Amino acid sequence: MHRTIVVGSPRSQGRAAALANAIFEACIEDCPEDGVSIVSVDSVDVAPCIGCDACKVALARDDVRYPEIPEKGDPLAQCPMIYKSDANAHQCVFDDEMAEVRKHLDAADELIVVAPVYFAGAPAQLKAVLDRFQPYYFSDVRTRTKERRPVTLHVVRDGGDPHGFEPLIGVVRSALSVAGFRLERVLDWIDCFDDDNEIVSDAAEYEL
Repeated sequence: MHRTIVVGSPRSQGRAAALANAIFEACIEDCPEDGVSIVSVDSVDVAPCIGCDACKVALARDDVRYPEIPEKGDPLAQCPMIYKSDANAHQCVFDDEMAEVRKHLDAADELIVVAPVYFAGAPAQLKAVLDRFQPYYFSDVRTRTKERRPVTLHVVRDGGDPHGFEPLIGVVRSALSVAGFRLERVLDWIDCFDDDNEIVSDAAEYEL
């Protein structure tokens, strides 16, 4: 069992990062035999998708650089769904750190996303990562509906935006679904932190 935590905030010392670290430590303490890794959008260089559709087909050119695939036994070895698919054949033209992000996504049996709300939606850095899920769309991962992996979204926000955060839920659900994930649970951490980013109250369950 491997859990991947995606921190969708551009602030490395913000509340989303603090919550993600707490979840990471809880995973280690509660499930010491399982694997867990963190991907933070503030520390990865991921270019925005330009819609070129180069990832639509398996590329066979000599100059295409495919990422190294972790071998069986590696903590980031691919989960069965990814291993059986042709996802690795669909690679982006950008040679950046999205290839490393994909290793963590491909290894995940369960995904945890921790994100703040920017104007009811996702921060630009998180949106850039999600838009780069396009290669998964063109692979056969999205057709394996019976094997979809569970996702929990933790929403970190202060006060009440009159427009809510449904756009954040929508883009996370849509992007992750093409990579073989299923959004199962949303936790709303509204006003649950003090000024030192310490958790002072429990999150509320948001009804999907």
